[in-house]
Amino acid sequence: MKKNNEEAMEMQSGEDLAYTKVIGIDVANSTLKAYTDDASIVYRNTLKKINDAGVIFSFNTDYKMYVYNNEVYEVGDLSVMGSGGRGQQRYRSDDFQVESVIGLSKLLTPGKVEKIRVVTGVPSNYAKNTEVINKLKETLLGVHTVKEVTWAKVDEITFDVVDVLVVAQPLGTMYDYMVDDNGEYINPGLLKKKVIVIDIGWGTLDLAILESSKVRSTFGFEIGVSDYIASIQEDVNNRMPEANIYGLNAHELDNQLLQSTTIETPFGEFDLSSIVAEHKMDSARTIYQKVMSLGLEFSQFYRIILTGGGAMLFEKELRDQFQDSRLVIKENAQISNCRGFYLLGKF
Repeated sequence: MKKNNEEAMEMQSGEDLAYTKVIGIDVANSTLKAYTDDASIVYRNTLKKINDAGVIFSFNTDYKMYVYNNEVYEVGDLSVMGSGGRGQQRYRSDDFQVESVIGLSKLLTPGKVEKIRVVTGVPSNYAKNTEVINKLKETLLGVHTVKEVTWAKVDEITFDVVDVLVVAQPLGTMYDYMVDDNGEYINPGLLKKKVIVIDIGWGTLDLAILESSKVRSTFGFEIGVSDYIASIQEDVNNRMPEANIYGLNAHELDNQLLQSTTIETPFGEFDLSSIVAEHKMDSARTIYQKVMSLGLEFSQFYRIILTGGGAMLFEKELRDQFQDSRLVIKENAQISNCRGFYLLGKF
């Protein structure tokens, strides 16, 4: 693999290179993740348009605003939601473009115009949908300028996206699991065997199967962590109406539950430990049943790799469901896809 890449590079040199930097980016409904050779970012993928009077003062010393196409935005604010949605229309939205461009800009240096090769993923259901893929490429390709505004200065970041590669999301983790930072195979023998990656995201459950060094199949279901959060909100609303749980949006509730099962709303603090335990088990059971409903011959897989934020969130419950020594929870599961995208684009 590395040799092939070097041969390709020999055909181009210096300024003749088509791109100067590769960025793997995962513009997910919950968090935006991006990875390149010298940096990575992870933050809540929320977008808020603001006007001139939108911010008078911030107690956060690292507060930033972003200007793109003459509009001003904040990102990462838990009180608002991102472009959201599970349908393919998400990739046509203006918000999706803004989220992606700001995310890319965060990994670039002001004053240095990079030519970028972007590698990203879509849910497995859309991996062969040429309309979705072409629209996503159209959204990202071209020259973009973002102004990053802090209280002290304004940095202008201009970059040219010259190439976009779109793959099924779980392929990123599969590549990250198989390839090291030098582009060499970590376990060449495993490439010839059957491996399945199960990617549990905010809105989707995606699967990819490796067999004989090729990705043979991908599958997808429209379930994910957002369904777990929604089920908790509904249950708490029925059992503890005094909590006014719908006063927290999905991002706010998810963020609080990642810290503690005691959550705070404007009406006080509420212990949700028993409710959370029930719904984690229900979610893991649903994921397991969806995977098993595909009728795959699990006895043939040498590795069952779980990835995505949901893999970390439901790790204990998923291990209880699968009861399988071949099960691997991918290290750094939240960022593994975009790291794999980067490796795929580089090598």
